[in-house]
Amino acid sequence: MRNNIPLVSVYITNYNYGGFIEDAIESVLDQDYENIEIFIIDDGSTDNSKEVIEKYISHKQIRVVYQQNKGLTKTNNVALRIANGEFIVRLDADDKFKTDAISNLISGFSRNEIAMVFGNWDVIDEKGNFIFTFLRHDFDEDVTLMDCPAHGACTMFRTDYLRSVGGYDEELRCQDGYELWFRIIDNFKVKSLKKTIFEYRRHGSNLTGDENKILSTRSNILKKISSIKGLNAKPFAFIPIRGTNLDARSMPFEKIGKYFIIDIVLKEIISFNVFSKIVVSTPDRKVISYINEKYKETVQIDIREVGNSLINQKLDSVVFDFLSKNVKLHDFTHGVLFGLERPFNKKYLIESAIDIAQIFDIDNVIGVRPSDDVLFTHNGKSLTGLNFDRSSLRLERDEIYQMVKGFSVFKVNNVLNNKTIWGHVIGHVVLDQISSFSINSDLDLKVAELLFQEYKK
Repeated sequence: MRNNIPLVSVYITNYNYGGFIEDAIESVLDQDYENIEIFIIDDGSTDNSKEVIEKYISHKQIRVVYQQNKGLTKTNNVALRIANGEFIVRLDADDKFKTDAISNLISGFSRNEIAMVFGNWDVIDEKGNFIFTFLRHDFDEDVTLMDCPAHGACTMFRTDYLRSVGGYDEELRCQDGYELWFRIIDNFKVKSLKKTIFEYRRHGSNLTGDENKILSTRSNILKKISSIKGLNAKPFAFIPIRGTNLDARSMPFEKIGKYFIIDIVLKEIISFNVFSKIVVSTPDRKVISYINEKYKETVQIDIREVGNSLINQKLDSVVFDFLSKNVKLHDFTHGVLFGLERPFNKKYLIESAIDIAQIFDIDNVIGVRPSDDVLFTHNGKSLTGLNFDRSSLRLERDEIYQMVKGFSVFKVNNVLNNKTIWGHVIGHVVLDQISSFSINSDLDLKVAELLFQEYKK
């Protein structure tokens, strides 16, 4: 500690960011905070990174580590092992700190129980041009549902606290911050700052190129957290089908390729082995006969009255009526609604939704797609933006999620006690593009033909 100023360990992780790493290093050297040690960890780069890094190798504050490619989480633990600072923070080699980043982050550790401090960031393009500022929630005043993890980089930790929870999970190749978040919030407090900490560079190499990899990794993390907490959901699947006679949009016997939509959905849900009970609720005689003929051993039929199946009939009453008649289902913890209009389901996303419902003990989990669309409404005098800000700010509270049709999780007890599938607290699971695809027209059916080939890979 220099003049009672805590030592901060800053480590820069680099893999083939030779075009950006100099900016990252200089942003640390330019800090207005004095007591910093800097580690540059090159994870087996094959570009010109070493040539750039060598210019700093004799700098008194900098220590360089060259290693064969290990991946991000293992590299994070290398830094954690060699760090001497009371606090530690990672900077990715394609990003840059603001000049006062370290001093601002240090100021957030106002209480001993705080283990993690993070802030806002500017989004810049590949050439460093400003795009917008992203502002996080105020975790002291606004947040009660802790399902919005901190950014993996440029978040500062008390080094001892980070070590005490075991550091980073080296089984992961991505989503390191997402996994660590759960272990931190179970043991310590976190703090968000009303300060912009860093510049996040958006470029071709860091844009999400493999959505399935990210979402499946999150699913594995959620499954692990549920297991550690000893959570054990007992869900059943509920598939409402009005039938074409009551609703022209209901298309159980339309085909995608050579398969009926009803078969695509049911065969997948059965094969997942997630549900010990699968229910199809319908008034349609053709659907009832088909289910009894083909799925009698695996699917229960709820023969619904026509009056409880009209287009304006709320699904709440349908589910409540079914549960009221089936006392044996009262020991199930959750129900999962599936719509036939969304035929492409993935097991790991279903499991993610159920795990999220348990981990955060929330009433509902809906499937969503994040949307960058700018939305407006008409107030009678003008269009006014729902998520439009002329100041180039993007507030986390104003992020838009589009609800995916035909997928949601609800608590069975809520339905039995309140006659509604909806509770007060709604969480979300992000679905990939194929899983979120919904069929609402003949054109959608043609698109589904193309997607089906990709879905079956």
